[in-house]
Amino acid sequence: MPRLPSRLPRASTLLLLVVLVLGFVLGAVWLMAAQHHAETSRDALQKLQQQSSRVAHLDSLLVHLLDAESGVRGFILTGDPAHLAPYRDGSADIDITLAALRAESWPDAAQRNTVEQLATRVETRWALLARAIERSAGPETDDGTESGKQITHDIRALIETLRSQTMEQIHDTILASFHNLGDARRTNTVLGMGVLVLLATIIVLLYRQDRLSERLEMLLQSENERLQSVVEMRTAALSNLATYLTNTREAEKERLARELHDELGSLLTAAKMDAAWIARKLPDEAIAPLRERFDRLLDTLGQIIAIKRRVVADLRPPLLSDLGLVEALRSLAQPGTGDEDGGRIELDLPDTLPDLPAPVSLALYRIAQEALTNIRRHAQATHVRLSLAAEADRIVLKVEDNGTGFDPSVRQPMRHGLTGIAHRVQMLAGQLDIDSRPGRGTRIVARIPLAAAER
Repeated sequence: MPRLPSRLPRASTLLLLVVLVLGFVLGAVWLMAAQHHAETSRDALQKLQQQSSRVAHLDSLLVHLLDAESGVRGFILTGDPAHLAPYRDGSADIDITLAALRAESWPDAAQRNTVEQLATRVETRWALLARAIERSAGPETDDGTESGKQITHDIRALIETLRSQTMEQIHDTILASFHNLGDARRTNTVLGMGVLVLLATIIVLLYRQDRLSERLEMLLQSENERLQSVVEMRTAALSNLATYLTNTREAEKERLARELHDELGSLLTAAKMDAAWIARKLPDEAIAPLRERFDRLLDTLGQIIAIKRRVVADLRPPLLSDLGLVEALRSLAQPGTGDEDGGRIELDLPDTLPDLPAPVSLALYRIAQEALTNIRRHAQATHVRLSLAAEADRIVLKVEDNGTGFDPSVRQPMRHGLTGIAHRVQMLAGQLDIDSRPGRGTRIVARIPLAAAER
């Protein structure tokens, strides 16, 4: 008997489960790493945007300041108020730009101080421009403290300092972004390779499991075929044994019936004849005191002979061999056969039947006899119908009653009568149908092929 591998499927399933868990963990790590790199890239872009905004604000501040100086200089030289447009329009822009620069998130305190110095210088320079316009003096006119040219130079220096520092920060941010992108690429490469390895492992495990399942299926199929063969062999052996026992029992019944009929019957008949002869030969005065005893003896011998005939008829019905199956079945419904407990038996028998071998006739007779016996013992029926018909290719025997019925699907180990009926039908390669429900009566139909009956 092949041994089925019991640990391999469990180990393979456990390994597959471990690989799936690892794949889930690796996927989660990959997702978190991608999320981290995305957030880092977003932060870097936001920082670059802020730093670029600082540079733009610084450039805008210098441009507005220089445009205002040029406009004021043009006004002083020409006296045309149109040249003051950059000065008038730039005042609000410079205030907005200074407010934006002060609101920026500068990385250290030194830069914030530089921004404050720049704002102070710009405001001072703007005030000088305003006084120059009022006095119609040049933008370089000294107000008593320091020249506008020097203030502009300082403003340029402060803006250049902040701009160069911001550009260095932009450069550092770009380098950090490239470094982060490199880390992200390496991380994605490692995690992607890990996922590919796990996928390959899963494919291999599924392939092995599929092959193992096919092997298990083949082993199970082989084992089922072997077990089916063993069951069929043992079933055939048991069926042959049951057939042998049934045939042996029928042969033994036939032998007993013959011995009872030939030997015991002759002895009983001789004893009855001798008793009658003695009663006739004795004088009346001698037989008178013994008449009652002799009559009782003759009656007892007659009853014994009748019992012997009934037993012989039950063991081997003489009508079956003398008059055929139809008359033998008809005798089962006659008074004195025990049908008084089974209710009235309605017969539906044909006038003629095909020639049937003795074993087939005996089997059909025994089936009907056993069915009627079960009805008398258990069914409590008031009406029974026994029918026999020869169809095109089979002989059909039906026994129906209106008794208590039973559930055929419920196994009852003591149903030897139905088991015997089923075996007799099986011996003749026939078909047995039992239709019964509690309270609805029972219907037994045995169909015997004529081909089996003619063998």
